[in-house]
Amino acid sequence: MKKTLLTLGFVALSVAAFAQGRVNVLNDAGSPVQLTSNTSLVLSGDLSLAGVSVGNSTPLPSGIVLAAGLYGGTSAGSLFLYSATTMNTAIPAGSIPAFHVVLNANAATGAPAIPGIASGTAIGANTPWFQVRIWDNAYANYDLARAAGAYTGFGAEFQLNPSPSAIAYTGTTPPGANSTWQDAPIVVALVPEPSTFALAGLGAAAMLIFRRRK
Repeated sequence: MKKTLLTLGFVALSVAAFAQGRVNVLNDAGSPVQLTSNTSLVLSGDLSLAGVSVGNSTPLPSGIVLAAGLYGGTSAGSLFLYSATTMNTAIPAGSIPAFHVVLNANAATGAPAIPGIASGTAIGANTPWFQVRIWDNAYANYDLARAAGAYTGFGAEFQLNPSPSAIAYTGTTPPGANSTWQDAPIVVALVPEPSTFALAGLGAAAMLIFRRRK
């Protein structure tokens, strides 16, 4: 009897594991990871790469290694980190090394479990949302890097049907019946300090006042 119960328990666990969604994170040639062309938001050591696809083979000239992570959730604008990888593998610059993600719940980050969805299911209001984010690998996640003013970047949010298979993983790109991914460069830049925004705002206000007086 105990053996039967244990067997049933293992079967239930296996079925639950197979039900979790699976995603293969990668970008295509139309969505390279690029350093911003705005040189004021690039470290001095990396100026030669401004506007160029980056992130692979070696660290940036500044010594920084970039990380790519998959954020997801059940609604747009409320996304959680599921998994990340470094971008220093020997593949074309701007490419995110393909990595497999099982969309398990994570109590530490608040990420919910996202189940798999049959391939070809129409994208609708209940389809999960995802976003690829890039950041300085010296930080544990995108939010910490952004708070520190380090290199960060992100692609557009998109909806995707994760694979329900224990073997197959749905790719984030290219777009198709399972994804609303739209090609566009994923631009990485330093985060301007709040004081920079304040100065820009004061400058704009001064210009408006000057024009009105004229």
